[in-house]
Amino acid sequence: MSVAGRPASAAARRILFSTASSLLVKVCVLVYAAVMQDQDATLSDIARRLNQDYGGPQDMPVAFFITDATAVPDPAAVIAALPRDAAVIFRDYDHPHRADLGYHLRQLCRDKGVRFLVAGDRDLAETLMADGVHLPEVAMARAGDLRRQCPDYLITAACHDSAAAARAGGLPIDALLAAPTFPTQSHPETFKAPQTTLGVAGLKPLVAASSLPVYALGGITKKNARQLRGTGVAGIAAIRGFGVA
Repeated sequence: MSVAGRPASAAARRILFSTASSLLVKVCVLVYAAVMQDQDATLSDIARRLNQDYGGPQDMPVAFFITDATAVPDPAAVIAALPRDAAVIFRDYDHPHRADLGYHLRQLCRDKGVRFLVAGDRDLAETLMADGVHLPEVAMARAGDLRRQCPDYLITAACHDSAAAARAGGLPIDALLAAPTFPTQSHPETFKAPQTTLGVAGLKPLVAASSLPVYALGGITKKNARQLRGTGVAGIAAIRGFGVA
């Protein structure tokens, strides 16, 4: 190489190094921003991302908050923090004033603009002018009569294995809540026997067996909810997960 060519070659290397360094810095900044955004994400945010990945019906909720006065004494605070594209399933089967509590929560949901479902009781759902009914897995067969009587209802059902998920596809059900996904306080025995939960490995074939949107339920937190990416779930359902600090 000629002496005259050396300065030009060195200048070219400096430009190349400077460009590569600049690109590396930009990539690092973008990665850091993404990590920080992910850390700040709420469970509802994660549910919405799962729903977007699912790409199903746009009129379905991204998340379901299931009430339980024992586990979440202040459901009103949780409802107030929910996004408008979430829904509430009113459970509290054994509450001494279930109808009164249901009416109160129904009003909160109406003010918030989120849908309100009643678990396991069509008559109470009609009394409260609910938006739908949630059925236990053993009562899936009731979905046909329920749909004929209440054609506009959002009907969801619990589901615990792939066989039930496949059966539900032949019924007028809008979505399934698959449980338990992870060990959960609702079933403390699952912490000693985690193999009795679906886990990600069990959730994937259940979703594959279903022609309906499937929402993961049971022991879901901000930390483990990220494991649900790639399972095909349409969102998240939780009792404690949407709790307000």
